[in-house]
Amino acid sequence: MRKRILSSFRYSGLGLTISFLIILLIYPPYTSTRELLPIYGLGLFFGALFGLYKGKANAGRYAFIVGFILTLLLHVLWIKTEFSLTYSFSLLVVVVFVMGLISPEDSLDISIVPFAYFGGFILANLLFMNFNMYAIDGAVQSIILTGIAGAVIATVVIFLKSFLENTAKLSAKI
Repeated sequence: MRKRILSSFRYSGLGLTISFLIILLIYPPYTSTRELLPIYGLGLFFGALFGLYKGKANAGRYAFIVGFILTLLLHVLWIKTEFSLTYSFSLLVVVVFVMGLISPEDSLDISIVPFAYFGGFILANLLFMNFNMYAIDGAVQSIILTGIAGAVIATVVIFLKSFLENTAKLSAKI
């Protein structure tokens, strides 16, 4: 049951990312975030529900957790301390380290990693939607950089990890 609950994180991230893409396609950019919260909530709920029944994930759930925690840390960091781009890049190193430790379950798990990471990024941003991050110079750019670059880095690292593991298995058979 614990694995099923944790795997729901992977699909929760996917649901949030799909909600985000639907919002981008349908709603104008000036729409209030408060009006869009039910759509995000539905994506989160249905993703988590699907994850409970699908129940098999490894890399995707960690990508969601890492994306959420790193974005949360950046928000708190920019509220409490002075802005520095070094913090953003050092947190991206954390993405490389964590995703390098995780072994993916299958190719579906690998393909969902960027969506799960970005879903965690979206959820953390929704928690801080009432804070005016635009008042802090560079904070919004730093958070967006960590969200987008983190999703790309997580995908590349998990793909390379999977490739190396499969190559090792194949060479052992030969």
